[in-house]
Amino acid sequence: MSRPAHARRLDIYVAFAFAAADVLLEIDQDGQVLFAVGAARALLGWPARVLSGMRLDDLIAPADHGRAAAALATMARGERVRNSSVSLRKQDGSVSPGLLSGYRSPDESTHLLVVLGHSSCSCAPLERRLAQSGLLDQDSFQARTRHLLDQDSSDAPYVLTMIDLPEIPRLRQQAGTEQTESMVAAIGAYLRDHSIGGDTAGQFNDTTYGLVHDSNLVRDDISAAINDIARQTVPDGPPMLAKTHSITLDVADASPEEAAAALTHAVTGFINDGGGGTLAALSADLQPRMSDAMTRMRALRRLIERGDFHMVFQPIVDLWTNTIQHMECLVRLGDSDATPFDTVTFAESMGLAGQFDLAVCERMFAMMRQGPASDPALKFAINLSGRTLTSPDSTSRLRRLLDGAADLRGRVSFEITESAAMGELAAVNALLQEIRAKGFPVCLDDFGAGAAAFHYLRELKVDHVKIDGLYIKNALRSGESVSFIKAIVGLCAELGISTTAECVEDPETANLLKLLKVKRGQGWYFGKPFRPVHMAAADTKTPWVTAQTSWRNGLLCFVPPDGNLGRLGAPSSR
Repeated sequence: MSRPAHARRLDIYVAFAFAAADVLLEIDQDGQVLFAVGAARALLGWPARVLSGMRLDDLIAPADHGRAAAALATMARGERVRNSSVSLRKQDGSVSPGLLSGYRSPDESTHLLVVLGHSSCSCAPLERRLAQSGLLDQDSFQARTRHLLDQDSSDAPYVLTMIDLPEIPRLRQQAGTEQTESMVAAIGAYLRDHSIGGDTAGQFNDTTYGLVHDSNLVRDDISAAINDIARQTVPDGPPMLAKTHSITLDVADASPEEAAAALTHAVTGFINDGGGGTLAALSADLQPRMSDAMTRMRALRRLIERGDFHMVFQPIVDLWTNTIQHMECLVRLGDSDATPFDTVTFAESMGLAGQFDLAVCERMFAMMRQGPASDPALKFAINLSGRTLTSPDSTSRLRRLLDGAADLRGRVSFEITESAAMGELAAVNALLQEIRAKGFPVCLDDFGAGAAAFHYLRELKVDHVKIDGLYIKNALRSGESVSFIKAIVGLCAELGISTTAECVEDPETANLLKLLKVKRGQGWYFGKPFRPVHMAAADTKTPWVTAQTSWRNGLLCFVPPDGNLGRLGAPSSR
């Protein structure tokens, strides 16, 4: 005998709810819960039976009511919502991250089937946001998009809509900062509410935004909604006239990680390059840029896996004794001796900096254990990108590597390099203190240039600071540069941090730096980057002797052009 229809329907609900591992709700068009089943107590603190009669808003934190309403409106149109991020409100008043999915009931056209579930913390992407809009920054947008593409099982492609608001600077001048920020915040809320999962919207610069959404959201509707927001928040301001252009994300031949990284690299590259000034130009340019980025990414991965790079070394010299305090390890690709700056910055933007840095660490550690770098008198500094220090996978590998390098303590230090602003400074500082506690000093590189600002010294406890070469090059002819050097040296002295000057190119600059009480110098005056000469395996001293270096009393020293080694001017031990 066949079972009643309501019993079969209940079986479907139960299977659906427990496949999602959490809670299934049937709600009416007013948002009232008509039926609930699943692990409601574990998720929400209430048993499922008491949810009937409550409203969905009772289960969602107030800040996310707009996002939930937008999701329900999408379902009511007969479209599916997948994993919209919401904050779930529990019986005890606490809030936890969750996901909302669902679609319109096939049995009752005015009812919706809504699944609430846990948000997986183990794979949660970065969530750094811009203060005004509340939207994800570049790195977080990339991580969130990668997570989205990795989790999605739908055959329907996603759509990226770029929104350009060129009138924002003029609006800020005419209506003031407060009203403009109010509008930007409202636009950010709208974009989050209409993005996939409630959090695949980003801001690329002051006027350009990106939104990843389902194909059922039409770009003209986005334009109209943003224009309405502008009129409501700044009624006396100039018309906003949002410009939008949508691109279907065709990433069938790429992994989610490659697709997300290539997407954000292509979009930000387009914007930084000027992009021809129109979003239509982006549509024509995006796919070639993504393809080029993925080609370069795969080539870089192969280079790292093959170890197709070599090391050159540049001396860091104590200005007062002429001893070479340590050598900085610099990477060169293939057989070239050219600086791979573009490759390094590309690796950072594509999330490959950690793999690159750790491959260099492993190579250098091997050289220090066997080969010309194994002399115990030699010390080395290895560069770590700020992106490496904020990647969970990279930091885990780095910890394991250092745990097995107790034999190199006191001989290895790390220079933190940064071509873009480094976020999560508290977490970065905690990692740096672990590194220092293991016996590996830390230096903040390129201080005073770009992202390496004074607030880093407030947030990051380090042993050394390397003053950016721009100030050193101008020191002999610029009073401002001298003032800056004095200021940083004085601050570092109070903090117990030693200083190194980059780009020292002549003896006059070296002498001025001594007067300014800079501790160490690096630059062509002391020696260009070089490869140690390959000698017999047992000879660990001769490979490091050049026209500008010599061993004295067991220490490798800089030999000035006049031959005066200062306090270490004793006869050579070799």
